[in-house]
This record gives sequence, C-alpha cells and structure tokens, in this order.
Amino acid sequence: MSAGQVVWDPPVRCVGFDYGGVLDQRGADQDVSVPPGYEGLITLNVGAVARRLDQSFPVDPAAAAVIRSLHRTGLRLLVASNTLAGQSGEAQLVAAGVRGLLRAVLHSAELGVAKPSPRFFDAITAASGGCSPAEICYVGNQVHSDVLPAVKAGMRAVLVAPLASTADRSAGWPVDETSGEVPDGVPVIEHVRELPAVLARMTGRAQ
Repeated sequence: MSAGQVVWDPPVRCVGFDYGGVLDQRGADQDVSVPPGYEGLITLNVGAVARRLDQSFPVDPAAAAVIRSLHRTGLRLLVASNTLAGQSGEAQLVAAGVRGLLRAVLHSAELGVAKPSPRFFDAITAASGGCSPAEICYVGNQVHSDVLPAVKAGMRAVLVAPLASTADRSAGWPVDETSGEVPDGVPVIEHVRELPAVLARMTGRAQ
C-alpha cells in the first residue's frame, strides 16, 4: 500500500452486486458488441425483450469466479437489483453454481421498492446479516441508481463501467451525460473480475 492511499475503515464485510451489467454475460460485452446504427438498435431492443420475457442474461463465468473467490475470503455476498414483475436471476445464478454462496437475492419487484430509493438499500443492510452500512460495498454499473444512493446510505461503492479507459478511472469523471460524476473514493473498474484486487487495495490487504 502506497503512502497516502485511501483505505476503507471499517473494512468491508459484505458485498452486494447488481445483476444486469455487473454479473451477467451482457455485462462482459456491454455496448462493445452492439453494432452501430439500425442493427445496433435492433440488438438493444431484442435484449430488452429478452429481459422482459425472462428473465436475465446468463451469469458471466468470470463473474461467477469472482463470487467464488470472494466467498473463500469469508465475505458475505448478495445480489440486489431492479427487476420487472416476474423477472428473476435466480435460475441463472443456480445454473452458474453460485446461488448457494449468496446470503440473499433481492428483487425490487418482490421488495416493492426499487433503486435509487433509500428503502432498497435499507433492505440490503437488513439482508447482510448484521453488517453496518459502512461495512457493505455495493457494486453497480450506474452512478445515479447504484453508486450515489449507496454512498448516501453510508455504504462503500464500486462502479463497473465497461468502456472506461484506465486514464479515465478517477473521481469526477462523468460516465455519461445523464448519470453524473463518480464521487470521491469510489473505484471505477471495467469488469467485475477486477473487484477482488480493488477490495484488497481498499482494505489495505495484500493480494
């Protein structure tokens, strides 16, 4: 750990993941695989229909590996995401072999409250098994609905921004025109596979 590096104190004991854009296969290829122009519009619309009809895209194998890795360190893990009525990532998490490693899978449609409501983040705290908000890190791919409300709730946050270049990974970088700026102290990563190293760095642990 270099001199002056920020360390999260108290250390994180629980990690909450958004599903879409973070754990799913779409998150691995988000935007990058979408062709330009009319074909790209069709691709996005087909994806939206798929999410309505079921459910969710499959879990990215690299994301499943991250869940297994973090579970081995003793961290408490859960998934908490906004969903449409009847939509669920449960089957995909089971298929990926990681559902049993999660304390909870929270769906906004079942909770009756969605991000960015503070009540959604209260539900994450309640499902964490006794962790304080400061001991929880929420990992999402939207500044407005994931990062800002998590920080406001007293949690740590990590932003997954697939198109972020290394040079752009700094506080104050606007992810897009509507999402706002990344708050100070919030790491920005391109893929959730980077999360274990970030958590190790932010808690002052060696990899």
